[in-house]
Amino acid sequence: MTLDPQTEVAVQAWSEAPRTARRVRAGLDTRGLAAFERAYSAVYGDLVRRVGQSFTLAELAVAWREADRWAPDAARDAAQPMPPPRSTPLLIDLACARLQRIARDAHR
Repeated sequence: MTLDPQTEVAVQAWSEAPRTARRVRAGLDTRGLAAFERAYSAVYGDLVRRVGQSFTLAELAVAWREADRWAPDAARDAAQPMPPPRSTPLLIDLACARLQRIARDAHR
């Protein structure tokens, strides 16, 4: 499958997210980990609502590029009463990494 350059950049960024998230999670205490997971769930849920049930990798990449507008607020609100994770871009990448597997064109 050939991807446009912007989508290719996005997919490459997402590929690093699971490994990075494992390192971040390993360094958190119980409360920090719970806040991280709440923030991740909120970002993932909002992203799913934005792309819908059927989407392409290019559509997911567009949502990824726009996520900096809404994801910090979602992460902050979900992490309460803890401070928001400093790694909102990681949360976005991690959510996209998970969603890319179900994109309509992910396996072509």
